[in-house]
Amino acid sequence: MDTTHWQNKTVEELSLHELAYAHLGHQGVYRLKDGLLRSVLPTVLREVNHSRHLEYSKNFVPIVGAFGIIEQIGFAYKRSDMEAFKNKDASCIKKALYYFASYPENSEDIKALYALRNSFLHNASLMAKAQFKNQPNYFFQFDRDIETIAMYPQHPWDGNIETFSYQQTTIVNPEKIIDLAFTVVDKARDCLDQGTLEVNLESGEIELYYRYLKVIRD
Repeated sequence: MDTTHWQNKTVEELSLHELAYAHLGHQGVYRLKDGLLRSVLPTVLREVNHSRHLEYSKNFVPIVGAFGIIEQIGFAYKRSDMEAFKNKDASCIKKALYYFASYPENSEDIKALYALRNSFLHNASLMAKAQFKNQPNYFFQFDRDIETIAMYPQHPWDGNIETFSYQQTTIVNPEKIIDLAFTVVDKARDCLDQGTLEVNLESGEIELYYRYLKVIRD
């Protein structure tokens, strides 16, 4: 998208499509008539990419950031060229993986990543015990050498810590989770270019702006 004409507009004059482009675009900073329009997303992407290469921040910080990015996309957008996610109340991370990473709606990877996100963000743990009987339980360990995002045990853990065996461990590659966040953003941007991206925010333009964008006035 050519954004040079934005310098003749205020943020209130930008369309929903233009605001989505500002949010998702690589540039991150755009000249408007009365200031600079900045997006939070490129900042988070840069910090995730930076921290993943540092010895004392590569195991927690970039993973949390990656999950935040994925959820942000799943919260804000959906696709007009796909069947809607069946559970409208599902977590944003599940919707993002469905719409922008080609994961089937009830895939094992979606369940595992959602569980890891919850255990990681709520109590910085790699153990995810299900709240309900129909949900899986996981004991995660990181391994950057596996070729898939996750490897599952032959016999899943039932959530009973007293009978847990390390053979019931689910192995996860944290680098692939980080890569997945970048993939989700890239796909959302591609959908915007193709005209198949829908902003899924209740208040449209104003909510997209106040959540993810900021104007620094001249």
